[in-house]
Amino acid sequence: MENSLAETLLALAAYCVATSVTPGPNNMILAASGATFGVRRTVPNLLGILVGFGSLLLLAGIGGEALMRIAPVLEPILKYAGVAYMLYLSWKIGTAGRPEAGSRDRPLTFLQAAAFQFINPKGLAMALSVHAIYRMPQLGEMGSIITVTAMFLVVGMPWTLVWVLFGQAVGQWLHDDRRLRLFNGALGLATAASAMLLLV
Repeated sequence: MENSLAETLLALAAYCVATSVTPGPNNMILAASGATFGVRRTVPNLLGILVGFGSLLLLAGIGGEALMRIAPVLEPILKYAGVAYMLYLSWKIGTAGRPEAGSRDRPLTFLQAAAFQFINPKGLAMALSVHAIYRMPQLGEMGSIITVTAMFLVVGMPWTLVWVLFGQAVGQWLHDDRRLRLFNGALGLATAASAMLLLV
């Protein structure tokens, strides 16, 4: 039984790293923010993702799947609302330039980033499925939910910082505003493409 639990934890840890480090809406937003605003100003966005996704994981584990069974109409509503918001974000990312002194341009706030987790289709799908895939009956229902959530926050989420650092590194290299706009445009298109793929 202990070996089975250890194997599940190891598989979950690998899944957390893989899903956190691969491209997705959050990581595209973080890379663009790192390039445009730098690491320090992107920290509230990063913390918002951490708190928002952690809360989503807990809620999904406690009652998300049951809620979808009771009210299945919520699933397509959340999906299309999330895709629409992702397309809006892709436009914001794609048209972002280097902010001027005194400009109102700013990265996502803590609350905006946290709220986005609840309509991010990729995050919703992952949160609703991961508890079923990596259920650990040895720990009890609540113990399993807490362990899955903690594993994502401790093992997975720190990898999202890589995208902020990548964005900042590229931003330092792209001193030319035109090249920065092209870079942000590419990230915007990637975000839009990831949104449209969810509709296929």
